[in-house]
Amino acid sequence: MDTKQTSPHESPALSLIDTTIEAFDQGQAASPQEGMSLLGDWFSSVENNEQAADLMQPMQALRDELQQGSPRNTRLVDLLEQLAELTETKATQVDADLASRLTTLSTALRNFAGQLSTTV
Repeated sequence: MDTKQTSPHESPALSLIDTTIEAFDQGQAASPQEGMSLLGDWFSSVENNEQAADLMQPMQALRDELQQGSPRNTRLVDLLEQLAELTETKATQVDADLASRLTTLSTALRNFAGQLSTTV
């Protein structure tokens, strides 16, 4: 049972970060369909955000790779690492609460990339 409490005043962006962290912290590989769903949410969240514009290219490449039906793990690892690096950089540019969540997200992306790299 999920005991996490979400503040009614929490922004959709913070909720999306938390949802993504939870998806990668399950210790299981997310399916391409789950990845596509999360990416769709991320596209909606960052498409009009100039501060996040540099995330669009690797997210689009990740979406394209997942849409192929049989994504290449090596490519997924590269893209997840790139997103983790960009996310870590963003964490240095925001307030403390958001920075903490972005750092956790970056770590979750790297951990998932590490899991994929062992199955190449």
